Amino acid sequence: MRIGFSKREITPPVGTLLAGYAGHRPCSGVHDPLWCKAVLLEQAGKLYGLLALDLMCVDEALQQRIAVALAPLGMEAERLVVAAIHSHAAPCGIIAGEGPLGTINGDGAPKDAAFGAYLQRVIGVAVEACREAKENLESFQMRLAQGQVPPIGSERHTGDAGVSNMTVIHVRTAGGREVILYDFPCHPTVLSSENLQVSADFVGGIEGKLNVDMAVFLNGAAGDISTRFTRRASSFAECERMSAMAARQIQALLEGKPFEAPAPLWGCSERINLQARPVETTEAAKQALQQAQLRWQQAKDEGADGKELRVLKSYVEGAGVNLEFARTMEGVREFQLPVTVFRFGGVDFACVPGELFSSLQPEGVAVIGYANGYYRYIAPRQAYEQGWYEAMAAILAPGEGEKLVAEIRRLLCRLV
Repeated sequence: MRIGFSKREITPPVGTLLAGYAGHRPCSGVHDPLWCKAVLLEQAGKLYGLLALDLMCVDEALQQRIAVALAPLGMEAERLVVAAIHSHAAPCGIIAGEGPLGTINGDGAPKDAAFGAYLQRVIGVAVEACREAKENLESFQMRLAQGQVPPIGSERHTGDAGVSNMTVIHVRTAGGREVILYDFPCHPTVLSSENLQVSADFVGGIEGKLNVDMAVFLNGAAGDISTRFTRRASSFAECERMSAMAARQIQALLEGKPFEAPAPLWGCSERINLQARPVETTEAAKQALQQAQLRWQQAKDEGADGKELRVLKSYVEGAGVNLEFARTMEGVREFQLPVTVFRFGGVDFACVPGELFSSLQPEGVAVIGYANGYYRYIAPRQAYEQGWYEAMAAILAPGEGEKLVAEIRRLLCRLV
């Protein structure tokens, strides 16, 4: 087994729309660059690729275009994972009008030629990064550690710590190059919707604190985990504080762990059939939005605290998305979610094309979210029963999150 890795910049031009929050948000400048980071493994003559893009999301259409562009390098589509970090100070990776979610996701995606040119550049950069990674393939040793995530994020409705772990893989090649891959769940949303500077949020500062050639953030089951209650401010100084916390925990988990020869990589991919959420009529969705706006305004007028207002504001945003779905999802009955599972270094990974709730995360499995597609929130039944924002912004029917997790467990059994 050999490994190669590389990174290339994908910072957008000034004026590109930032994603993740409601509203029109063209970026006014760049605080820190965005990257495409490529990690390639070669085993038994076959290439396996992982691309981490500093974007808000990667929809299936963009992943498919990247896969086609990488075919000349010998990379087969089923052995490629393309994931986003989910920064809300970065553009979306959505190609409007293409793929199985072209109409649904594309409703809020930029459709101008300039944005199309930017995504085409992202595809070209991904190919360049993978080509360079393939050229520097080397034998390697690795060490792996797992442990508690520092208090960067919390459950976004209650502020509770939640149940989540950090998985860290540290690779050292025969030539002395080092890469760290670290996986934990959290919406990188220290920066608020008022920020108009391009940034990878708190993730952007972690690599520089680890003293390695490259560090790759893989976002986990972050559907219900954010910085809403843990951030002290929405500032770049707070991003720096949180990136320092993450870097210290990564180093602490790796402390004293020996490097060893890698165990074989095992994996498989499959499409999982899940039912679409029945949508309301446009009129009913409008009424739900008005009611959510009224509750938020009343709480604001009555002097509610910031915690309550943030939750109520999220319900308004969810009702707004729900209204979009009433217009774009009529007649949609099911989706086929692309899911990849693999075992590496003794740890099971599941690549999920959306925002899986941490409460649904299969025990003992490290989730890589926002991977190979963007099927939005994948929430438990409770979220629908409570009328949470995530359920209103979901395109899957109640109970389908639980079904997806059961299917992931089934796929993992095939690796035994």
